[in-house]
Amino acid sequence: MDNGSFQLKRSGLALLFQLAVFAVLMALLHQLLPVSLWCGFLVLGAVIYLLFYRKAPKVTALDHLDGREWTLSAAGKKQRVQISHMIDHQAYIVLYFQHARAKPVIVWRDQVALKQWKAFKVLAKML
Repeated sequence: MDNGSFQLKRSGLALLFQLAVFAVLMALLHQLLPVSLWCGFLVLGAVIYLLFYRKAPKVTALDHLDGREWTLSAAGKKQRVQISHMIDHQAYIVLYFQHARAKPVIVWRDQVALKQWKAFKVLAKML
């Protein structure tokens, strides 16, 4: 596998982050709301997660072509995109694209091997 090809696994850090945010929000609401209303928000949060987050197509591979040109592989489809900018947040990198139809992609640290992560960070700094 060359330096410009990144195979992405499922991220445990992303799931842990979302669970932590949800838990903090639920703890705060537990202090502010009656128990019956809090249970309603708990169920609503679980339903929203199951309906919207789980159905979002996951990017399985990124291939750096040349300059700002990349190929995204998601759900068996390959899409050629041009990156406008990348933001490095240490635990994850956010990729923004020039085309409005391509949603930003978040690549978490645990989705690639350490060597690939370092190469990805170098590419992020170059763009």
